[in-house]
Amino acid sequence: MCTRDVNNTSKNLTATGTVKATSALLRRVILTGGSDAASVVIRNGGSGGTIILTVKAAANTTVPVEVTIRCATDLHATLSGTSPSVYLEYE
Repeated sequence: MCTRDVNNTSKNLTATGTVKATSALLRRVILTGGSDAASVVIRNGGSGGTIILTVKAAANTTVPVEVTIRCATDLHATLSGTSPSVYLEYE
């Protein structure tokens, strides 16, 4: 049986933006490509911060990634591609 940690929070993004403005523990990233290849770059410290993870997906595919990455401040996601979406789960 699969269970979800009750302390986890999630956010869906369809454009570049801040996921959480304070510290977070990133647990899961699920990237879905749109009509062309997509990528998401996850950063610690806002849009100009340190890259902590990059995920790529082919057109019309979904790529799930399970991680345990501590982000000290401003968890940020930069999306590229045509109509991609990303689901992020964090504590």
